[in-house]
Amino acid sequence: MFARGTQIWLVSGTVSVLAGVAIGLAPAIGFQLTGFGGEAPLELLLPSLFLSLGGGYAVLFPGIRVGRDKVHIVRDWKFYPVSGRLLWIFAHATAVIGLVACVLAAATNPAVPGLLVWLFMGPYLALTGWAAALLGMAANVRLTGAVDGRPASATRAG
Repeated sequence: MFARGTQIWLVSGTVSVLAGVAIGLAPAIGFQLTGFGGEAPLELLLPSLFLSLGGGYAVLFPGIRVGRDKVHIVRDWKFYPVSGRLLWIFAHATAVIGLVACVLAAATNPAVPGLLVWLFMGPYLALTGWAAALLGMAANVRLTGAVDGRPASATRAG
């Protein structure tokens, strides 16, 4: 479906985001419960930050590149596959949930939102990248008129 290089970036970025969130989740939960004396352990937070945000961008940029200028979210919404539309909705729901969690967490400790932001931002970027890739691929297929992997000229000829 996608070019081999794009597949590698999408999958490796997704794995990186999952690893970053897994590494950062333990300090985030512990930070809220005990406070760590006001500071979270940097030896766990920096790799989590790097993996989560770096992986999110590693998914986002190739995902955007798939459709380039051909994706029109609002105008062509009904023409896109359900999987792409759901990923797009889940990405934005993740962003809203992350914002609400950061605002609510700030009431308990002002340092917590800084810790939580990349735990939501990495998955948001990854979901947006996958959605952009699926929507872009659908736009490419629709614009070229390809059916079953055959170019538009082959489908018209019969």
